[in-house]
Amino acid sequence: MSEDERRERYAVALYSTLGFSAERHPWAGLSPARREVWYVRAEAAMAVADKEIAEASRTAG
Repeated sequence: MSEDERRERYAVALYSTLGFSAERHPWAGLSPARREVWYVRAEAAMAVADKEIAEASRTAG
């Protein structure tokens, strides 16, 4: 999976936490500017996940 695909998956997952609002305004219909907000959030979540994975790898090995 590419970094762009990963970022998209994270962004969609985060967006879906909006519940009803996300259902009323599907991801596919969001403007590029609105998607960019979620991409920034996704990148932050990815950074945390990557750090946790790296820390877990260090302590396990």
